Amino acid sequence: MPVNPPAGAGPLDDPDLAAGAQAIAFAVAARLRELAPSLRPAGDGGAEPVFDVAEIALDPDDPADALTLSACLSAHDAYAAARGRPGAVSPGGLALARVLVWATRAEMLGARPDVRWIGPPARMPDDVKGQVITASVVLTCGDTRARASAALVVARG
Repeated sequence: MPVNPPAGAGPLDDPDLAAGAQAIAFAVAARLRELAPSLRPAGDGGAEPVFDVAEIALDPDDPADALTLSACLSAHDAYAAARGRPGAVSPGGLALARVLVWATRAEMLGARPDVRWIGPPARMPDDVKGQVITASVVLTCGDTRARASAALVVARG
């Protein structure tokens, strides 16, 4: 796995929750392929560096439980593999996965969000109206820190 979960995050021990996380990851990975966030360059000799998740946050505050983390990391890994670089790291892809997992879980609960826009917050068009959900990710690999954020705009009520 190119990205390790945050310290203290345990695996999903419940097979039903693990299957649910994989189903969410499958849907999110497909969306990531459409959005095509960039992958970090490989290191010397073409090796893909392994990063640790220092932070993966959603605002409004929604803590990343084990199912969410598993779905985000699995979707990220599937996306990198689909791009032909298994083991590559995409901080932006992980941030996008975080907002997409939120939206997918909301849909599973029966409240399908009407997504108006998704992408990096700096590229959000001024005319998009709705509730903004943002995710931020900080990854570390030794002294290297990689940051990314993503925004999802959904129609209000």
